[in-house]
Amino acid sequence: FTTEQGYEFARNAAIEVLAVVQEVLGSLDRVKRVVKVQGFINATASYEEHHKVLNGFSDLMLDVFGEQGVHARSVFGAVSVRDNLPLIIDSIFQVEE
Repeated sequence: FTTEQGYEFARNAAIEVLAVVQEVLGSLDRVKRVVKVQGFINATASYEEHHKVLNGFSDLMLDVFGEQGVHARSVFGAVSVRDNLPLIIDSIFQVEE
């Protein structure tokens, strides 16, 4: 896939994560902040735009949460991802109890 397609995959993953967070918490208003995002991008060894792909996730967090969406992040290229998925993203949120 292209970097632009990867960006959209990451954005769609963010939408799915937010849907789960909303389902579990009852409301996204309970999210205090996005703490950390870690992405594994399925790519060849020569690919160097992993960070641009993960921007799809990060940009949506900023759109939804504003300043509380700013987060630490790390991104890795992986030449083998389970089920040949385009990416895997792990995220941590701080929430109100």
